Amino acid sequence: MAETGDVVEREEKILAEMMGLLEEKGIGRFSEALKRHGMHPEHYGKLDRPDGFGELTGSCGDTVEMSLRVRNGRVAESRFTTDGCFFTVAACDAAAAMAEGKSLADCLRINRSAILEYLENMPGDHHHCADLAARVFHKALRDFVIKKKRP
Repeated sequence: MAETGDVVEREEKILAEMMGLLEEKGIGRFSEALKRHGMHPEHYGKLDRPDGFGELTGSCGDTVEMSLRVRNGRVAESRFTTDGCFFTVAACDAAAAMAEGKSLADCLRINRSAILEYLENMPGDHHHCADLAARVFHKALRDFVIKKKRP
């Protein structure tokens, strides 16, 4: 029981920190896409036995794990976890959303610029979050390709 309470307490603390950051940055000026992906990430979580996996820690100290399930040459499912800020959550969720249903070749186009364009007006001092999301996503893609080539 104590573990469940600790998890809830940690999630509440993270949410409070996110809301504080949003208020500090001026939430009203953010795009709907940025707010939606940051506040209600649909792709947050882990996949059991993923086909591709990547983990990176960015220059800001945020760590992201990205898992992929690939079927018939397309990303069927993508999930991530992070200990990062609102903007890292938004960027990772956007990358995962952009990938699902796409061919592996199309997924190579998911980069920092594409994520920033998708989220519209991410503050400049958080563009590194989009870079981190793109890098860990590509690391998961590489992991899938390497695993597939093994006998």
